Amino acid sequence: MPKTRTNIVKEGNLAKQLNVDAGDRLGTLIDINPKKALKELQNSIKQYSDYISVPNRRSTDHSFRLFVKDTIIQINDRIKEIHALLIEKQQMSAWAIGERIINEIGIFSRDVEKGGFGFTTFFENPKLLEMDISQLYVIDYDVFDSLKNLQERTESFMQLVKLNYLEDVDLWFETLDRIIGKLIRLIDDRVKLIGSYERIAY
Repeated sequence: MPKTRTNIVKEGNLAKQLNVDAGDRLGTLIDINPKKALKELQNSIKQYSDYISVPNRRSTDHSFRLFVKDTIIQINDRIKEIHALLIEKQQMSAWAIGERIINEIGIFSRDVEKGGFGFTTFFENPKLLEMDISQLYVIDYDVFDSLKNLQERTESFMQLVKLNYLEDVDLWFETLDRIIGKLIRLIDDRVKLIGSYERIAY
Protein backbone atom coordinates (compact mmCIF):
# COMPACT_ATOMS: atom_id res chain seq x y z
CA MET A 1 0.00 0.00 0.00
CA PRO A 2 1.50 3.41 -0.97
CA LYS A 3 2.27 5.84 1.81
CA THR A 4 -0.04 8.81 2.28
CA ARG A 5 1.30 12.30 2.86
CA THR A 6 0.05 12.11 6.47
CA ASN A 7 2.03 8.92 7.10
CA ILE A 8 5.16 10.33 5.50
CA VAL A 9 4.99 13.47 7.67
CA LYS A 10 4.31 11.33 10.77
CA GLU A 11 7.30 9.10 10.04
CA GLY A 12 9.55 12.05 9.35
CA ASN A 13 8.62 13.76 12.62
CA LEU A 14 9.14 10.56 14.61
CA ALA A 15 12.48 9.93 12.92
CA LYS A 16 13.66 13.37 14.04
CA GLN A 17 12.61 12.63 17.62
CA LEU A 18 14.24 9.19 17.76
CA ASN A 19 17.96 9.67 17.50
CA VAL A 20 19.82 6.77 15.88
CA ASP A 21 23.27 7.67 17.15
CA ALA A 22 24.01 6.57 20.73
CA GLY A 23 26.46 9.47 21.07
CA ASP A 24 28.61 10.07 24.12
CA ARG A 25 26.99 7.28 26.14
CA LEU A 26 29.25 4.88 24.24
CA GLY A 27 32.33 6.46 25.76
CA THR A 28 34.45 5.05 28.57
CA LEU A 29 33.32 4.71 32.18
CA ILE A 30 30.39 6.93 33.02
CA ASP A 31 31.09 10.02 35.13
CA ILE A 32 29.41 9.14 38.42
CA ASN A 33 30.85 8.82 41.90
CA PRO A 34 30.75 5.39 43.59
CA LYS A 35 28.34 6.43 46.37
CA LYS A 36 25.77 7.77 43.91
CA ALA A 37 26.27 4.72 41.68
CA LEU A 38 25.63 2.39 44.63
CA LYS A 39 22.47 4.26 45.64
CA GLU A 40 21.10 4.14 42.09
CA LEU A 41 21.84 0.42 41.82
CA GLN A 42 20.21 -0.35 45.17
CA ASN A 43 17.10 1.56 44.07
CA SER A 44 16.95 -0.11 40.65
CA ILE A 45 18.04 -3.73 41.12
CA LYS A 46 16.20 -6.07 43.46
CA GLN A 47 18.38 -7.43 46.29
CA TYR A 48 21.42 -5.39 45.17
CA SER A 49 23.06 -4.58 48.52
CA ASP A 50 26.81 -3.80 48.51
CA TYR A 51 30.25 -5.43 48.26
CA ILE A 52 31.50 -4.25 51.64
CA SER A 53 30.65 -7.23 53.85
CA VAL A 54 31.58 -10.78 52.88
CA PRO A 55 28.01 -12.16 53.18
CA ASN A 56 26.67 -9.47 50.83
CA ARG A 57 29.22 -9.94 48.07
CA ARG A 58 27.98 -13.18 46.55
CA SER A 59 24.31 -12.23 46.86
CA THR A 60 24.90 -8.80 45.31
CA ASP A 61 26.96 -10.27 42.49
CA HIS A 62 24.25 -12.90 41.90
CA SER A 63 21.48 -10.27 41.89
CA PHE A 64 23.41 -8.05 39.49
CA ARG A 65 24.19 -10.84 37.05
CA LEU A 66 20.61 -12.11 37.17
CA PHE A 67 19.33 -8.59 36.43
CA VAL A 68 21.70 -8.21 33.47
CA LYS A 69 20.80 -11.63 32.08
CA ASP A 70 17.03 -11.12 32.41
CA THR A 71 17.15 -7.61 30.93
CA ILE A 72 19.32 -8.58 27.96
CA ILE A 73 17.06 -11.56 27.21
CA GLN A 74 14.02 -9.25 27.17
CA ILE A 75 15.86 -6.88 24.82
CA ASN A 76 16.88 -9.79 22.60
CA ASP A 77 13.27 -10.95 22.36
CA ARG A 78 12.33 -7.46 21.18
CA ILE A 79 15.14 -7.45 18.61
CA LYS A 80 13.89 -10.81 17.34
CA GLU A 81 10.46 -9.20 16.83
CA ILE A 82 12.05 -6.32 14.91
CA HIS A 83 14.07 -8.76 12.84
CA ALA A 84 10.97 -10.80 11.96
CA LEU A 85 9.03 -7.65 11.01
CA LEU A 86 11.84 -6.46 8.74
CA ILE A 87 11.98 -9.82 6.95
CA GLU A 88 8.19 -9.70 6.60
CA LYS A 89 8.59 -6.23 5.05
CA GLN A 90 11.16 -7.75 2.65
CA GLN A 91 14.11 -5.88 4.15
CA MET A 92 16.41 -8.79 3.38
CA SER A 93 19.59 -6.73 3.80
CA ALA A 94 18.83 -6.68 7.54
CA TRP A 95 18.78 -10.47 7.82
CA ALA A 96 22.50 -11.06 8.37
CA ILE A 97 23.28 -8.26 10.84
CA GLY A 98 20.06 -8.91 12.79
CA GLU A 99 20.84 -12.61 13.05
CA ARG A 100 24.40 -11.88 14.18
CA ILE A 101 23.26 -9.46 16.90
CA ILE A 102 20.65 -11.92 18.19
CA ASN A 103 23.28 -14.67 18.42
CA GLU A 104 25.79 -12.30 20.03
CA ILE A 105 23.31 -11.34 22.75
CA GLY A 106 22.53 -15.02 23.37
CA ILE A 107 26.20 -15.77 23.97
CA PHE A 108 26.57 -12.65 26.13
CA SER A 109 23.63 -13.59 28.37
CA ARG A 110 25.11 -17.06 29.00
CA ASP A 111 28.53 -15.59 29.76
CA VAL A 112 27.06 -13.14 32.26
CA GLU A 113 25.16 -15.89 34.06
CA LYS A 114 27.83 -18.59 34.13
CA GLY A 115 31.13 -16.78 33.63
CA GLY A 116 33.66 -17.38 36.39
CA PHE A 117 36.17 -15.05 38.02
CA GLY A 118 39.03 -17.53 38.34
CA PHE A 119 40.75 -17.83 41.70
CA THR A 120 40.01 -14.71 43.73
CA THR A 121 39.84 -13.74 47.40
CA PHE A 122 37.14 -11.16 46.65
CA PHE A 123 34.27 -13.23 48.01
CA GLU A 124 36.09 -14.29 51.21
CA ASN A 125 38.51 -11.53 52.20
CA PRO A 126 36.98 -9.57 55.13
CA LYS A 127 39.71 -6.92 55.00
CA LEU A 128 38.85 -5.37 51.64
CA LEU A 129 38.19 -1.67 52.16
CA GLU A 130 35.39 0.29 50.55
CA MET A 131 37.97 2.32 48.63
CA ASP A 132 39.32 -0.93 47.13
CA ILE A 133 35.95 -1.91 45.68
CA SER A 134 34.43 1.49 44.83
CA GLN A 135 35.27 1.16 41.15
CA LEU A 136 33.10 -1.95 40.97
CA TYR A 137 30.00 0.14 41.72
CA VAL A 138 30.90 2.48 38.86
CA ILE A 139 31.29 -0.43 36.42
CA ASP A 140 28.01 -1.98 37.58
CA TYR A 141 26.25 1.35 37.09
CA ASP A 142 27.75 1.78 33.62
CA VAL A 143 26.44 -1.67 32.70
CA PHE A 144 23.02 -0.70 34.10
CA ASP A 145 23.00 2.60 32.17
CA SER A 146 24.11 0.92 28.94
CA LEU A 147 21.35 -1.68 29.28
CA LYS A 148 18.83 1.13 29.74
CA ASN A 149 20.24 2.86 26.67
CA LEU A 150 20.01 -0.36 24.65
CA GLN A 151 16.43 -0.91 25.80
CA GLU A 152 15.40 2.63 24.83
CA ARG A 153 17.05 2.39 21.40
CA THR A 154 15.43 -0.97 20.74
CA GLU A 155 11.97 0.39 21.56
CA SER A 156 12.56 3.43 19.33
CA PHE A 157 13.68 1.14 16.51
CA MET A 158 10.51 -0.93 16.93
CA GLN A 159 8.32 2.17 16.71
CA LEU A 160 9.91 3.21 13.43
CA VAL A 161 9.66 -0.26 11.91
CA LYS A 162 5.97 -0.45 12.81
CA LEU A 163 5.48 2.89 11.05
CA ASN A 164 7.31 1.54 7.97
CA TYR A 165 10.13 4.05 8.38
CA LEU A 166 12.88 1.81 7.02
CA GLU A 167 15.43 4.32 5.74
CA ASP A 168 18.00 3.83 8.51
CA VAL A 169 17.64 0.13 9.34
CA ASP A 170 21.36 -0.60 8.97
CA LEU A 171 22.28 2.41 11.14
CA TRP A 172 19.88 1.29 13.86
CA PHE A 173 21.36 -2.21 13.89
CA GLU A 174 24.89 -0.76 13.93
CA THR A 175 23.98 1.42 16.92
CA LEU A 176 22.54 -1.56 18.84
CA ASP A 177 25.67 -3.54 17.95
CA ARG A 178 27.92 -0.78 19.31
CA ILE A 179 26.05 -0.67 22.63
CA ILE A 180 26.23 -4.47 22.91
CA GLY A 181 29.97 -4.25 22.22
CA LYS A 182 30.31 -1.76 25.08
CA LEU A 183 28.36 -4.07 27.41
CA ILE A 184 30.65 -6.99 26.52
CA ARG A 185 33.73 -4.86 27.29
CA LEU A 186 32.28 -3.64 30.59
CA ILE A 187 31.44 -7.15 31.78
CA ASP A 188 34.94 -8.26 30.79
CA ASP A 189 36.40 -5.36 32.82
CA ARG A 190 34.19 -6.35 35.76
CA VAL A 191 35.38 -9.95 35.65
CA LYS A 192 39.01 -8.83 35.49
CA LEU A 193 38.55 -6.42 38.40
CA ILE A 194 36.95 -9.04 40.65
CA GLY A 195 39.57 -11.58 39.60
CA SER A 196 42.38 -9.15 40.43
CA TYR A 197 41.63 -9.40 44.15
CA GLU A 198 43.60 -12.64 44.28
CA ARG A 199 46.63 -10.40 44.59
CA ILE A 200 45.36 -8.78 47.77
CA ALA A 201 46.68 -10.62 50.84
CA TYR A 202 44.64 -11.32 53.95
